[in-house]
Amino acid sequence: MVSLMLVLLWVGVVCLCYRQLHQTSALSAGAMEESYRDTLECAEEDITDKVVFLEKRVTELEKDTAANGEQHSRLKQENLQLVHRANALEEQLKEQELRADQTLLEEIKKQRELLSKMEREKSIEIENLQARLQQLDDENSELRSCVPCLKANIERLE
Repeated sequence: MVSLMLVLLWVGVVCLCYRQLHQTSALSAGAMEESYRDTLECAEEDITDKVVFLEKRVTELEKDTAANGEQHSRLKQENLQLVHRANALEEQLKEQELRADQTLLEEIKKQRELLSKMEREKSIEIENLQARLQQLDDENSELRSCVPCLKANIERLE
């Protein structure tokens, strides 16, 4: 990159010298020689200034490139860490969803068992109450059937 800049700079100097020579071609040989020397000195100063400027610029660009490379590496590493973290969180979420589904199924099973138990207890209680009702109905019938006999006994005893 630096060599390319130096080549371009030399080409510019040569073009500048050529223009100077072309412009001064009408002058005499002595004047032309003096003009050529002045142009070369000026061109050398310009070249030196431009080389120094280009060296500074290349140094700045190299620093920027290094900084950008470091930043790129850091961001790439951060991205990799974030991808791993996201994958871990997704896996954790799946595990929690699976546990929640299992817990829900277990709770549904418990509730069904509890409901079934309560229905059995209710059926047994209804059967017991029906048996008791039948027993009381039978007693009531017996007692009603005894009422006329007891009335007869009361009348006789009176």
